[in-house]
Amino acid sequence: MAVGDGLAAPASRDALRAAGWVIGTLGALSGLLGPVLARSVDSTSMVGIFSGSGACALGAVILDRRPANRCAWGFLAGGVLLVAFSLCYSWAAGQVRAGITTPRVGAVAAVAEIIGTLAGGSLPLFQFLFPDGRLPSPRWRPVFACYLAGWLGGAVAVAVALWPHRLPGIVADNGSVPIAVPAELDGALRVIGVTEAFAAVFMLLGVAAVAVRLRRARGDERAQILLGLWGLAVTALLIAATALLSGLGADGVETVTSLVAPVPLLVAVTVAMRRHRLFDVERLVGQTITYVTITTLLVALYAGTAIGLGALAGALGLGSGVAVAAATLAVAGAFRPLLRLVRGVVDRRFDRRTWLAVRAVEDFTRRLRSGDAFPGDLVAALRAAMDDPTATVVYLDNSRTIDLGGAPAELAPLQDARLRREVSAGDAPVAVVELDGRLAGEPRLVEAALSAAALPLENAALHARAAVRLAEVAASRSRIVEADDLNRRRIERDLHDGAQQRLVALALRLRMAERELGDRRAAAVLSGAVAELRATVDELRELTRGILPPVLSDEGLAVALRTAAARMPVPVTLDITPDRLPPTIEATAWFFACEGMTNAAKHARGAALTVRVQRAGTTVRIEVGDTGGGGAQLTPGGGLQGLADRVAAVGGRFTMDSPPGGGTRLSAELPCAS
Repeated sequence: MAVGDGLAAPASRDALRAAGWVIGTLGALSGLLGPVLARSVDSTSMVGIFSGSGACALGAVILDRRPANRCAWGFLAGGVLLVAFSLCYSWAAGQVRAGITTPRVGAVAAVAEIIGTLAGGSLPLFQFLFPDGRLPSPRWRPVFACYLAGWLGGAVAVAVALWPHRLPGIVADNGSVPIAVPAELDGALRVIGVTEAFAAVFMLLGVAAVAVRLRRARGDERAQILLGLWGLAVTALLIAATALLSGLGADGVETVTSLVAPVPLLVAVTVAMRRHRLFDVERLVGQTITYVTITTLLVALYAGTAIGLGALAGALGLGSGVAVAAATLAVAGAFRPLLRLVRGVVDRRFDRRTWLAVRAVEDFTRRLRSGDAFPGDLVAALRAAMDDPTATVVYLDNSRTIDLGGAPAELAPLQDARLRREVSAGDAPVAVVELDGRLAGEPRLVEAALSAAALPLENAALHARAAVRLAEVAASRSRIVEADDLNRRRIERDLHDGAQQRLVALALRLRMAERELGDRRAAAVLSGAVAELRATVDELRELTRGILPPVLSDEGLAVALRTAAARMPVPVTLDITPDRLPPTIEATAWFFACEGMTNAAKHARGAALTVRVQRAGTTVRIEVGDTGGGGAQLTPGGGLQGLADRVAAVGGRFTMDSPPGGGTRLSAELPCAS
């Protein structure tokens, strides 16, 4: 139930709905009798069909949806009054046309004038309560009370002034009837004029009340008010056109426009109060204002140019064709610039929320291009532009949805309180934006803001897709490193358990043969073969140590590095965490430390070495430092470059500090999630 529909119980609402249909239907059908009673199709009698019957029928339609809405009942009351006025006037006018001017005809004509006063002043009753059936605020209560008192009091004043002069000539005040208005009605007509002025003032106040409500309205209520104002504006334009045509003497056309004039207001109000979501209301209103303004400006430009240049051409003895051509060219050249200017002014003043949202997004786009903003700031910019702190964005990568960092981002089932829109750049969808459901009532704002955000959203989507590709490359490199480590371990195991053991066994056999043979020459040959075998075994052992030592997987990094440091020709100070690390990280740390120690022993002879391996949270930091001469450099294909590549392959960071004469410090930070 809408707030302004009251708190009526279901039974009461059903009764109100039924009453609305009965009154509306009877009123609409009764209005059709006007031309019959008038014995002529004049504009005043036709008011009963176009305005009275229309308002009654549409009022019943509104009350079917909003049976307790006071605004809807005010709308229906205006229609009933118009029908009653039309019927009374039509009957009296028909009698006069038939030559009957009895006192009863004068009485009915007077009643028509009194009801006409009420009907003419009934519009503010609807305006003050539109669209929810309540006043804009408690401050409007005195104004509304004054209106009701003046509206009803005006009808009483007209009755008092007119009833003593119940003459058939009264009908001539409202339509084309072959009878003169008696002079004795001058006083009553002045009272009627005052009531009409009173009604005009409060109609303007009614417009002000609607404008005040519009400033605070959001969503559905704003759409209702805008559509109602659009209908009022179009009706006002038609009324102005009617007055202009009447002044020009176009009676037939003037009659048609006067009859059609109320239709836009009646239809707009009905759609607004019953099915306001049928249209993008703000776009409809904005385009109407824009093109009416453009038409007025272009007509004025054409007329001014044609008149001015026509006078100049006449003075110079030239034909009028030059002025007409120049005016046409001026209009053609001014159309697009004027359209942009007027559209900007209309959007800024009329649809300010949309204008501000688009401006905020465009400002972010400019800052993004200049480097003052980043894709990570886009969500915050959209939230500020659309006044929605709950807005979220996911990006599209083929059939996947991802966040800005490239991680998978699944879309949850859409809830009733949420609004989801897909944004495309060109023909390619780039992102899905999810918003607060209240923005469904402001489709123009959503469409305009997201259209303006298409470029930064595409840019952010490219960043997200690049992050996915980088993650895939990093995962691929990590898998390669893990596979390489597994192959190293397998080779080390095969060499240790296979070829190395066989060579050792062969050396023992040759030594035994040497002892059993008495020939010195054969013994010397066998002794040399044993020496070669021992050298080969030592080389294999060094080779297996360079691959991956078994102690690394069995005992861990600390024991493996202590074993490696013991074989160094220079003293090594160790500070190694006893924690076990993931196999790939452990192998990378071992290679880094061993390569660093080997490099220092080779290039910084006699220098002291320090090796530190410490774990802090999800990071392992490795440092290998020496007190040598420094000056080390990364060279393509060199050992230090190989270290840097190995560290990068597991997502780590490599740094080197080697000033000349200041020693060398190699550092690496490796990710270690578990």
